Amino acid sequence: MTNPIDSASQERIDAYLKRLRHALRALPPDEIAEIVREIRGHIVERAEATDSLSEAALTRILAALGNPEDIASLYQSRALVARARASTSPLLILMTTIRWAGMSLVGFVACLFGVLGYVFGLSFLASPILKMLYPDRVGLWVGPNYWNLSLGALSAAERARDHATEVLGWWLVPIGLVAGPLTLILTTLILRWALRFAFPKTSVRPGPTDGSSQ
Repeated sequence: MTNPIDSASQERIDAYLKRLRHALRALPPDEIAEIVREIRGHIVERAEATDSLSEAALTRILAALGNPEDIASLYQSRALVARARASTSPLLILMTTIRWAGMSLVGFVACLFGVLGYVFGLSFLASPILKMLYPDRVGLWVGPNYWNLSLGALSAAERARDHATEVLGWWLVPIGLVAGPLTLILTTLILRWALRFAFPKTSVRPGPTDGSSQ
């Protein structure tokens, strides 16, 4: 026999769900309604399973679920990951990875990889333009006496001082045009794959003994 929920307990449940709905306001209305319905079902199921739904028992049930704002943050993060994994937008994917970076070490590593990958990709794309604007100063420079490898603009004084030699010449233009897009695409694909591990997939459903009376 299920335990009925009295009006006072129902008011507390409604207030909890109202906070959850407000915290979820950034999501589409249909997603908000589905999440609230799911959480309400968890609360009602646990409430009806108690021998006596006292105020303390309801407090334990709600505490087992967690703060509505924390639940909303988790669902919003999951929704953001779902959109990013279905998207080809580097900006959306990188922003999602940055959010992940604030929550785990794995996310931080993925974010660092993404930032470096996009920086290198954009640098490769910019190098042909810089080469055509400054052909005598932009290239892949190597110093013979020690490692002095740089991709960028060197002045005549710097080249003379380090005895640096430019080794790519105009090959820098096709290399940049090919390497740039490939680097951006590869970085995007790897981040999309990595996001499958972002944020816990476990349910917010309370455990079997949460909220039950002693």
